[in-house]
Amino acid sequence: MKKYNIAVIPLDGVGKDVIPLGAKAMQLAQQILSGFELDFQYYDAGVEYAVKTGKMCEENLGEEVAKAHAMLCGSSGHYDVEMSKSEYPGYKTGMQVLQFLRSGMGNSIGLRPLKLLKGIDCPLKNKEEIDVLLVRQLAEGFYIRPGHMIGEDAAYDTIVVTRSTTEKFADACFKYARGRNGRRSDGKRMVTLGNKHGNVTCFDFYRKIFTEISANYPDIELHFTQVDALAEHLIKDPDRFDVIACENMIGDIIGDIGAYITGGMGITPTADVGGVTPQFRPNHGTFPRAVGKGFANPFASILTGSLLLDTIGNDCGDDNLRMGAKLIQKAVEYNLTTGSPKTKDFGGSANTFEVAEAVFKAMQVVKF
Repeated sequence: MKKYNIAVIPLDGVGKDVIPLGAKAMQLAQQILSGFELDFQYYDAGVEYAVKTGKMCEENLGEEVAKAHAMLCGSSGHYDVEMSKSEYPGYKTGMQVLQFLRSGMGNSIGLRPLKLLKGIDCPLKNKEEIDVLLVRQLAEGFYIRPGHMIGEDAAYDTIVVTRSTTEKFADACFKYARGRNGRRSDGKRMVTLGNKHGNVTCFDFYRKIFTEISANYPDIELHFTQVDALAEHLIKDPDRFDVIACENMIGDIIGDIGAYITGGMGITPTADVGGVTPQFRPNHGTFPRAVGKGFANPFASILTGSLLLDTIGNDCGDDNLRMGAKLIQKAVEYNLTTGSPKTKDFGGSANTFEVAEAVFKAMQVVKF
């Protein structure tokens, strides 16, 4: 039986409530199915930790995380409502942990599965199923600024993308498409590059590199779509997409649109991969209004646990982990379709922990 080490880093705000619930779902899957063993190690880091200690994280966090098979993380940022009204010492120090866990660990590829689960009312008309994989480049492009300035009368950012990083990104996108069942409309395996070529030089470079890499994948079609059209088509007809590839900032925006049409931030998991230790976290932020109130939705954290098991299972060729991922997802769908307790954002009145417990009970009875 293979053993997997999971570093759990709840970070700030509501993460301290919901991230342990994602870990508990994985632990319960281990107990129900057996066939794999998970060892969870908890670490403290983030803005609140920085305010209290003057450091962004515990000593040797990087060394410890590098030993793990995966990280289950929350978000770093505001951890109470009053924080946004004043400057807290150590705020910037605490925020550094986000880049440390992502780019510092070499995770340059963001996976944003846009999947509509059974029992979720989709805002799109007559839509009962969505299954698209958004892949976001995290290491370069907008948000990563090798040169920038803000003054009284002007400001600028220098945006850089490089061949080696873009080739790695493009290659990953085609490989993900090869491992999927194709787009829902006709089963065609394809990669759609969404950017703004013809307007931004870096995006023209993206198009050039993706065209070159596509020659290695004759079984995968490559399409180009301007980002404004991509946003429209994703809302009108998501079935026309299989894998969507986006630069950093564009991927952030399109990912939020995708989250909206598949249930919202309260149910959407994410993964940052490609480096030493992959990072998995809910798509939502620290949600300071929910801290200590018990109304945050635990689904995103629980499904992040499912995404973690599925991704590591695929990487390691472990069917037992993949079965664990499927068990967690089916239990969430059971909750959504059987009138089980739900939080307010999903039309219910139950608190965070009541909903999580209902999912854990469902894991004992669902069939898949």
